[in-house]
Amino acid sequence: MNIAIFGEGLKSKVAAAIFASVGNQVFVFNVTGLKKAFDNEPQLEALYLQQKNSARLIEFQEDINDEIIFDYIVVADIELSSIFVLFAKQISKSLQNSGTIINLTPTDIGESEKTYSNYLESLKENKELNEIDTKNYLPICCVPLLIREGRAILDFSRPDNIILGCDNSNQIEGLKALFYPFNRAKDVVKVVSARDAEFSCFAGNAMLATRLSFMNEMADLAEQTGVDIEVVRECIGSDPRIGNDYLYPSCGYGGSALAENLAKIADALKTRTGDLGLLSVVAEINEKQKDVLFRKIWKFFGTELKGLKIAVWGVSFKPGSPSIASAPAINLIDSLLAQGASVKVYDPLASGNIRAHYSHVNSIEIAGNRDEALIGCDALAICTEWKEFWSPDFELIKSELNFPAIFDGRNLYQPNLLKKDGIRYFGIGRGERI
Repeated sequence: MNIAIFGEGLKSKVAAAIFASVGNQVFVFNVTGLKKAFDNEPQLEALYLQQKNSARLIEFQEDINDEIIFDYIVVADIELSSIFVLFAKQISKSLQNSGTIINLTPTDIGESEKTYSNYLESLKENKELNEIDTKNYLPICCVPLLIREGRAILDFSRPDNIILGCDNSNQIEGLKALFYPFNRAKDVVKVVSARDAEFSCFAGNAMLATRLSFMNEMADLAEQTGVDIEVVRECIGSDPRIGNDYLYPSCGYGGSALAENLAKIADALKTRTGDLGLLSVVAEINEKQKDVLFRKIWKFFGTELKGLKIAVWGVSFKPGSPSIASAPAINLIDSLLAQGASVKVYDPLASGNIRAHYSHVNSIEIAGNRDEALIGCDALAICTEWKEFWSPDFELIKSELNFPAIFDGRNLYQPNLLKKDGIRYFGIGRGERI
């Protein structure tokens, strides 16, 4: 099958490489930022280049061949409507030949219907384009696959579920065939309408964010009542009605996708009901949670931080990613700097983004490794649960820090063990209470 990939981010590159790897002919358009995407994802560059060398993946930097007819047009990481503006002729030709558009990253509920309706209106106004058959026909499908940085290849090729949002019964078998290579171990396909699939994408993100914020509220209460939130998490997670996923309290979730999707559905609810709503509160709880480590550090040092230097391990919003978009560590660093403290940070992947973000700041140092980040610092804060932080040299931490104290935003360590080592430990809902 001929597949066009439109997009400029990680999901579009993964989709291009994997669709090509199972034998399709793939054409990639709007190719920018490839190296950045490769840096984010293990094995992606090798797979992508392998498909290019096989000629199953072809990149178009500028103009595209008007003669190519695409069976599927896959859109990811960009606005769906933009491709109808930039590539109207090519899309029209493919749609006239029963081509299907697949949107992997919905940005609104009803986006497929609205975009296609606007496209049909433009056809009436543009005399150069031939009108297409429009009778009860929506050629835009929504397939909101979950792709996580650090494991995107596995997520795409071995998904837990594949939601095919499709309003045209004639297209369903073709879509199932397209995704069949990723649906062989067990049937994980669910066929719904495009609008249902769009809504499911936002509702799923909202549920995950709600679980995270709920646990952070419970962690705050646990601290006030002398309870270890880790014990509580294990107890409630063992209930099959609840499960363990997304029950880890922390210093807040970051990244753009989760927050943006939550805000989108929260705004929609607010517009329809007129009140604040649960999801708006969920977002507020998360923003408040991003300040939890700073408040602990501020209290620990008696509200006077001027002249202190704090080591920060992990700045990216999640392990496996260099992105610092909406990362809780940024809130912590900004607050520390505002109080006159200096900061020494280490992150395995995010150094370039940190350097660019704080290019105008003199009070921040970027260390080359986790142990170097401790040198000359007064205390340690952990904001991202990179695996190399799980088993550090605690004796080194104790000897290097002027005040051997760890403020752990990801609950990586056992409070009792650190207490025996002479290190004060402040986690989220566990450890010492300030």
